[in-house]
Amino acid sequence: MPEDAKKTILLVEDDEETSESLRELLEEHGYRVVQGKNGQDAQEKLRGSARPDCILLDLWMPGKDGWTFASELKDGGLADVPIVVITAAEPHWGYPTPPGRVLRKPLDKDRLLRLVGSLASSERVHSEDVRRP
Repeated sequence: MPEDAKKTILLVEDDEETSESLRELLEEHGYRVVQGKNGQDAQEKLRGSARPDCILLDLWMPGKDGWTFASELKDGGLADVPIVVITAAEPHWGYPTPPGRVLRKPLDKDRLLRLVGSLASSERVHSEDVRRP
């Protein structure tokens, strides 16, 4: 697959071992992966990267956490990019993620790949693609 045809996944995870393992897995399956170690780092990486097709987001990170990062996405024109929460926390904390988009650690890699594949390939209308009459 040509480099520019690869789907881009933004991986926001502070645990280096988990982040590297997920990067390797996703790249083996044809994805381009941009990594951020927390919300602030991820925002900086977004400035110099292609628009992500999907975001894998840990919630509990030092610095800017996942909740803050996700809430700021809409201000950056990325509200339509699907987010998959990856967390060790119990799923009762109330993060507004659609059912089925919260994966508990340790991750089921097959389930992760199916979910990312489904979300990253979904056709979405981006706000900048909509033309006003």
